[in-house]
Amino acid sequence: MSNSLKVPKVSIILPTYNRLGFMEDAIHSIASQEFQDWELIVVDDGSTDGTGDYLAQPLKSLVQPWQYIYQNNQGAYAARNRGLDAACGTYVAFYDSDDSWLPHHLRDCVDAMEKFGDVDWVYGASRIVDLSTKQILSENCFYTEGRPQEFLLLAFEKRGDLHLIETKDLLEKVLGGVGLFAGLQNSVIRRSFFQERRFVTAFYNEAEDQAVIPRAIHAGMRFAYFDNVHVEYRVHDSNSSGSATVMNFEKKEKIIKGLIEGFENLPKQIEIGEPGMRRLRAQLAELYMWQLGYSVYWKWGKARLARRAYMRAISLTPKRLSYWKTLIFSLLKPSFPS
Repeated sequence: MSNSLKVPKVSIILPTYNRLGFMEDAIHSIASQEFQDWELIVVDDGSTDGTGDYLAQPLKSLVQPWQYIYQNNQGAYAARNRGLDAACGTYVAFYDSDDSWLPHHLRDCVDAMEKFGDVDWVYGASRIVDLSTKQILSENCFYTEGRPQEFLLLAFEKRGDLHLIETKDLLEKVLGGVGLFAGLQNSVIRRSFFQERRFVTAFYNEAEDQAVIPRAIHAGMRFAYFDNVHVEYRVHDSNSSGSATVMNFEKKEKIIKGLIEGFENLPKQIEIGEPGMRRLRAQLAELYMWQLGYSVYWKWGKARLARRAYMRAISLTPKRLSYWKTLIFSLLKPSFPS
């Protein structure tokens, strides 16, 4: 651990677990940021591949303060929570060890929040790259085949290159499935939000970065984005999220069930009015019907589990004719082994 009397502006939290092969690029990407007033907190979540031994030299070469924390394996969000416990910066940035920040990322996000005190969460787009082939799968994740993602159509106030989201019913829209694409890896966030809050780790949930967005909106956090690329997001076989290039049944099921549980627990965590609850029920129904029931259980031949998920979706939104048609089709089709 390095010592510094100066409190850094940004606390960079880098959780890692057996990602030795990414460490050189990660440290280089962080050290190459045009904004240099930061501290680095590496939380090693029980690595057994020599990560700690390797990091000794590159960490010591940093002029910025740093900490290396080792803990028994508890998962990425528990590691992020441990990093938050140690952070002291005004802002927090979460670095995913297998991705890469472009040099302007911290500079642009911090400058925006320093200039605009009413902005709490700033983010940019990601370029999605297949790690093995280097093929660019998406030049800018805010667009699909040139079409803007739905959140780009929300009302906003333009402040230079920054877009401050101004939609009054933002919580209801997010509960209804409008993704803000404000991933932890492509964001800089005021640390004050986390002073009395931590990521939920009570269940397996690689999608907690999606569930935390409604909690942040409910807390009054204001979101703003840059419509340009800040991060290179690398897709590979061992991605912990749903973007992995190869994913077995168990992993896919855990990720979708974790996302569902995260959203099902939201009413226990924040106050949601009836309009928000209607939208939340609709989103949960979509997750049960298409993500869990069809894309996981039905496609993997788990017909009984698929029908159970279909029925759960119908119980949430009983008037959706397409749900009933899919359930009836599954009953008429010869059963898969389950």
